[in-house]
Amino acid sequence: MKLSRIALAMLVAAPFAAANAGVTVTPLMLGYHWYPEDTQDKMRNEALKDRNAAGSLPGNGIPGGVALVDDLSVGAAIGLELTPWLQAEVEYQQTKADAQHNEDNTGPKNGPSANTTGFYAGVPYDAKHETLSGNLIATTDVFTGNYDSKVKPYGLIGAGYSRITVDNPGVDYRSYDTIGNLGAGVLWQLNDALTLRTEARATHNFDNNWWEGQGIAALQVVLGGHLKPAAPVAPVEPVAPPPPPVVEPTPEPTPEPQQLTEDLKMELRVFFDTNKSNIKEQYKPEVAKVAQKLQEYPNATAMIEGHTDNTGPRKLNERLSMARANSVKSMLVGQYGIDGSRLTTQGYAWDRPIAPNNTKEGRAMNRRVYAVITGSRTVTVPADQVPADQVPTTAPSTTATTE
Repeated sequence: MKLSRIALAMLVAAPFAAANAGVTVTPLMLGYHWYPEDTQDKMRNEALKDRNAAGSLPGNGIPGGVALVDDLSVGAAIGLELTPWLQAEVEYQQTKADAQHNEDNTGPKNGPSANTTGFYAGVPYDAKHETLSGNLIATTDVFTGNYDSKVKPYGLIGAGYSRITVDNPGVDYRSYDTIGNLGAGVLWQLNDALTLRTEARATHNFDNNWWEGQGIAALQVVLGGHLKPAAPVAPVEPVAPPPPPVVEPTPEPTPEPQQLTEDLKMELRVFFDTNKSNIKEQYKPEVAKVAQKLQEYPNATAMIEGHTDNTGPRKLNERLSMARANSVKSMLVGQYGIDGSRLTTQGYAWDRPIAPNNTKEGRAMNRRVYAVITGSRTVTVPADQVPADQVPTTAPSTTATTE
């Protein structure tokens, strides 16, 4: 698998890890890569073997191999905080450096017999250096215990894989090596989600047996928040045994007040003149009594019905019966502050007569409003007023009728 594909997979996997606390994503690492001056000498032997094995040029003295030139590096990483002071990460880096021969030996120019000093010296080639590493980062919080600090020095140790590819005409040179990382740096926590990382690193190439150096700066994104140390468990203080209970003499039971339920059922009748819906003065005290009971019984409701005689058109009497019911409701709401949601009105026109409509007296009885008010309330009765042999749960219903 190519290292560039691995780097892409790291970035794609980052959002799926966002649900876990302490996940770190470093989308861009910038650095500068220093190479030792003798990288050409260490790579030349392998390059010469490749050229001679291919039979492209005869002889064992033909210069080969190239020296890597210091250059910028870029990379990305994804990690996980294992503890508040230790995190593990997988990191990919790439350095596109120039490469050149550092040979001043003679070499063929126009053919195997031609010799011109310095032909290979300083010739530039393109080189690509890729690394994939697994690193452990430990902050000094493990020693100081100051986990709330915004500046966290750290040490780094890791190991991984290196590939160096040189576009060298005549020799397609590649080096596949094992590497080890040692580094030190500082994590600057800008806020709960962003951390600036600065680091100096030394990398040992075990196969080529050289040391490389890097200076790195990166912006680290923390998903799900930083891990927090567990709260210290307070020591449990020994609890003295309780003193023996003091036995108090049992007092004589005192009768307690009883709660009784009183029911309300009340009727109201108001009569009207022909084609009128206003309440006459003689019925207003009766409406006031209904308002008083509705105030005494907060959960009581009223059903208010309006009626007419059979004089006039049907539509007119439907509106007139409803207007009579609403005039009683309006008085209860406007003058006495009764909540309108407790009052229901309905107009029946001449559908429910209580007297014959073929006489003047009967028609007067039918021009009316009839209301039924029902409800209940809970009252507390002193214990001395409750018979000793009776524990009542409800009181007889109280019914008031006003006509």
